[in-house]
Amino acid sequence: MNLKKLLKNSVSLVLTFIIVSSILDFIRKPEIPPEINTTALYDLQGNGFFLPQIAQDKPVLVYFWGTWCGYCRYTSPAINDLAKEGYPVISIALRSGNASEVKEYLSEHNYIFTTVNDPQGEIAQKWQANVTPTIIILNKGKMDLATTGWTSYWGLKVRLFFTEFLS
Repeated sequence: MNLKKLLKNSVSLVLTFIIVSSILDFIRKPEIPPEINTTALYDLQGNGFFLPQIAQDKPVLVYFWGTWCGYCRYTSPAINDLAKEGYPVISIALRSGNASEVKEYLSEHNYIFTTVNDPQGEIAQKWQANVTPTIIILNKGKMDLATTGWTSYWGLKVRLFFTEFLS
């Protein structure tokens, strides 16, 4: 009898968590800036690119994070694993120091994802990414999904699966 009640309460708690999380994601949802097609981004190696060009064949993860962000320390390894699996990842290092400091941080943690430095937060401001981490899935140049806060590897895999499946 107690096991049945425990299971019912657990399901109720999980559903409540999903609903609250979805509401928070909706409230904190970033916006794709209108100039996305004409604004070049530059990674830490100085290579320029346009996000819509990358987001044509496969969904792209745009990951706003910071070296100072506690939740990012748990989310970044999942993002890195997805990059290793071949998912395109563009990360924006928000207010994390100069390019050499960000490179050093990435090297220390063995992160391989493409990173754009945003030392003053200008890119994040244009996207209205006010929370770290913020993860946006772009598919064919459009935002399919945005989530904020800690996200697991499997949570991202499920989101990517549905993005690819529904497109």
